[in-house]
Amino acid sequence: MPFLELEGKTDLENNPRELVGDVIVGSGSQATWRLSGNDLAARHFRIALGTAGALVTPASPQNVVVLNGEQVPTDGAPLNSGDVIAAGQARFVFLIDLKSKRPTPLLEMPEAHLIDVTNKKGYTLRRRVVQIGREIGCSIVLKDPTVSRFHADVRAEGGQFVLYAMGSSGTKVNGEPAVVPRMLREGDQISMGDTTFTFSALAMPPGIRAVQFEDHEDDAFSRKNTQLAQRVVTMEHGKYSKSQKKPLPIVPIMIAAGVLLIVVVLYLVFRHH
Repeated sequence: MPFLELEGKTDLENNPRELVGDVIVGSGSQATWRLSGNDLAARHFRIALGTAGALVTPASPQNVVVLNGEQVPTDGAPLNSGDVIAAGQARFVFLIDLKSKRPTPLLEMPEAHLIDVTNKKGYTLRRRVVQIGREIGCSIVLKDPTVSRFHADVRAEGGQFVLYAMGSSGTKVNGEPAVVPRMLREGDQISMGDTTFTFSALAMPPGIRAVQFEDHEDDAFSRKNTQLAQRVVTMEHGKYSKSQKKPLPIVPIMIAAGVLLIVVVLYLVFRHH
């Protein structure tokens, strides 16, 4: 009977897990093998056993499952002993039996970059989630009105880097619309609005300047967004700021004072008669 082993969790109960029939791995209550703390979807992937062998399949087109470094298609991929299944932040090993040889564990994610060749900028993907969009709080800010505020994410998962497209105007990879999460490969061209990034796990090319995510290089752009959000209005051409109190009009005050004075005088006159 085959087994599925969660790598690096030798003290976890029922690990390796014996596979009987269909097994669904995920973080939700409906998962056959429920695991928390690994960035897994409620029902992340399924392993089905049949006469032809074992098959691993994403439980949803929105779930990324990586088998031996390649993204598993929606219709699944066959499993062999020693195969590594990566999902979320977890790695599993498929074993024909407990005596089967295990692969060498992955120590850390490889370094990779998004390179904007046109503007000669390179962004190293050091964060687990890198947000790209027009919003000033994104990791990579694009000053392009055709780009959504939160246009796309590049996430480190399954030991790889995965593109999640969210922008209403669309994102393309090598000219094809990215309609489902897609594992990035060396040299992929990612287009959003007027910007094209090249994904690369190689060294930063000559002439490309490494840019920190928090360095948007345009203070005026940052200040402008902040001011619009706070609705700050300055005094201009005799108009008053929305944050200032408008002074009381002078004429109505003078009229009120005059009426009060007349009332007082009449009171004193009639009092002495």
